[in-house]
Amino acid sequence: MQLLAGELFPNQETTEEIFGRVYASLARGPAAPEIRLVVRPYVATMGKLRLTRQGLEVRLSEMMAAAPATVREALAWILLSRLFRQAPPEHWVKHYRQYWNRREVRRTHQALRAARSRKRHAGARGRVYDLDALFDGLRERYFGPLMAKPELGWSGRMSRTLLGHYDHAHHAIVLSSWLDRPEVPQYVVEYVLYHEMLHLKHPVEHRRHSRRVHTAGFREEERRFERLEEAKGWLKGAH
Repeated sequence: MQLLAGELFPNQETTEEIFGRVYASLARGPAAPEIRLVVRPYVATMGKLRLTRQGLEVRLSEMMAAAPATVREALAWILLSRLFRQAPPEHWVKHYRQYWNRREVRRTHQALRAARSRKRHAGARGRVYDLDALFDGLRERYFGPLMAKPELGWSGRMSRTLLGHYDHAHHAIVLSSWLDRPEVPQYVVEYVLYHEMLHLKHPVEHRRHSRRVHTAGFREEERRFERLEEAKGWLKGAH
């Protein structure tokens, strides 16, 4: 779908004009190429740049195309700085992050992700560990029967840095398949799963334009895990 910026933002600087101005500032002299705006139904990214023979194509998600002008300018600085292999100005990066940390913006994005994409994983039953069985055991020991079971699965890639995450949009917990190995103790897998289960119970706190994922209540309850220090020690040694 292609929309004209003038139709989206009447009586103000268009997205093409914003990107052209930022381009000229970074290039320090040469005029910006012809810039064309294309709006796409992205959910995993907010914007991309594509150089063509005709000029510079700016591809924005629908959410970003409808964002305030200062937010679109912040993204212009971020994307074009990357194009020129420069570090984007910190105040523009901060402004962009503050916008995306707003509760209403996050909710809208999550709703779009839930409607337009599906969670990809390898299922709950791994080669060594069954996440369904581990979840049931942890729920009985720490949470009680009222906690609803989310979608559970092992990741397709064996990440050693992102060991697990809770996806609010899809109500799913995915653990890294790096943990699904015989040499990984069960209590370590349980700890990572327990950590992600706490995200079900302790939602993100929004304060003005900041987000707190691991609240005081979250940290306090995390310390209830029976073998917490042992699990953290094993993970630290394994990395």
